[in-house]
Formats: sequence, structure tokens, C-alpha cells
Amino acid sequence: MVDVSIYEVGPRDGLQNIQEETPTTDKIDLINRLYHAGLQDIEITSFVHPKLVPNMADAEEVFTATKDIGNFGVLVPNQRGFDRAKAVGAEKLNVFFSASEMFNQANLGKNMYDIVAELDSMLKDTDPKNVRAYISCAFGAPNEKTDEKKLLEAMQAAQHMADTVVLCDTIGTAHPSSIYRTLELSRHIDSDIALHLHHMKNKKDNMFPNIQSALDWGITQFDASIGGLGGCPFVPGSGSNLSTNDMVRYLHKNNYETGLDIWELDSIANLYATEQIVPHTPIRLRVRNKLEEIFSKTPVGSKW
Repeated sequence: MVDVSIYEVGPRDGLQNIQEETPTTDKIDLINRLYHAGLQDIEITSFVHPKLVPNMADAEEVFTATKDIGNFGVLVPNQRGFDRAKAVGAEKLNVFFSASEMFNQANLGKNMYDIVAELDSMLKDTDPKNVRAYISCAFGAPNEKTDEKKLLEAMQAAQHMADTVVLCDTIGTAHPSSIYRTLELSRHIDSDIALHLHHMKNKKDNMFPNIQSALDWGITQFDASIGGLGGCPFVPGSGSNLSTNDMVRYLHKNNYETGLDIWELDSIANLYATEQIVPHTPIRLRVRNKLEEIFSKTPVGSKW
């Protein structure tokens, strides 16, 4: 029986901003390996404009090649992405918006209310059990304090479109007390709550108090990325994605069951980190879009 479930985001969030394009065959192989290590819930690609994120240009090919392995999730940023995903048979859809209006404007060019209206219309015939709604900047935004009223509004909007609401530590500044405070805001949200956390740069051990705080509160779902691949490329110092390997090792050490093979996960991480995919720290990752333009003008101390 599984106590804590891991939603693997390595094939999408881990790879999308790597400077070198990852061959489609390598992505398919990675997804296969992750699945056979016990990870059944995997975000495998993003149906985003290929000019904005070239490493996701093969979304149709990746999904089609792996759809018979498992019922995997995909990211759909807008109606065009939704239509592409549905055309190849994708059922599990991930959508996103932010509790920070600056982040919404920079990333999607709209305010939260307009984004939510578009998502509601887009998902009107989609069963919420097949949707994960990600709220970026749930624990702080670049150069902004968390507006708890706005965050609660974001959670309330998300619960109507998705059975799972994922709260994201986009800028890597979450700590146990902020996790507890944010989770308390979600107490009356009907959807399941999951967390997407970051390791602080070069300080992976500091994630464990955050994880334990969430576990103690009652969280049983976490996003993670094999080997810690990925992170928020637009915020220097925001850290890497929570490592699947580190997370599973910590959980097993503390007597939580995950149903995952840590030895196989380590083997996958070593293979892809050393031979095929060289993870870059977020401070060196750059995507030439409005987010980088805005956030690079004003230095910040430290997701998606």
C-alpha cells in the first residue's frame, strides 16, 4: 500500500529548458524506464508553441510512442495546445496559472481572471478527475510578497477545473512555516492538494524539513523530477526541481511506502545525468521570452 505518491515531471519540466535539444528516442526511452521503475503518474511532454520551447516540439511523437505504456499527463498552456493534445488522444491534462499577476502577465500575457475564464471554457467537457491545475508562485513571487487573498482565489478557481491542485514553490523560497500557512489556506478546498517544491541551489538537504512539514500536515502527493532535472529558468537561485531519487530515499528512510524502486531510479538518474542529459542549474538556463526580459531587469534573491 502506497503512503505517498510521486508525480514524475522529469520528461517535461526536467527537459524543456535544457539548452541542447533532447532526441525524441531518448525521451521515449526515459519514459519507459521511469514507468518500469514504478512511476505510473508521469508528465511526459508539453503542447506548447515549438518556437517558444524547442525541446517540446516533438510532443505528438512522444505521446503517440508512449500512450500504450500508460495513461500519462501532458501540459496544455492554451486552447491550441489543448486541441493538439486531444487530437492524439491525451486524456490527462495539466494546466497552470499564477497567484502573482506579474507572473501571469509575463508568462501568459493576461491577468488571472482572464486565464481562468479561458481555462474553464477550454475544459468545460473535460472530467476534472483528469486535470491537474498548477498554481505558480504559491509560496512567493519574484519581488512580491504572497497575497494570501489572491492565492485563496486562485485555489478556489482551480478546484472547479481540477481534482488535483498543485501548489508550486516557483522561486524556491518555501520553508516549513510558509508551507504550513499556505496549506492552511487550502483546508476548505475540495480538490486534492499536491506540492511542487524546489531544492535550493547547492543545498539539497534543506528540502527535507519542507517535505516533512507537508507530510505532517497531511500532504500525500508530490511532484518530483528524476535526478533533480529542471527548475524555474527565469529566476536565478530558485533551485532545481525536487529530485525523485532524494525524495524516495527520504520517504523510505522514514518508513513511508512509495511503491518505487530506488535502485532503478538511481540507475536512471546516473545514466541520463552523465551520458545523455546534462542538467543545467536554473541560473544558466534561459528561454528568450518575456519572463526572462522582465525578471532579469530586477535582480532577485533567489515554477514553475
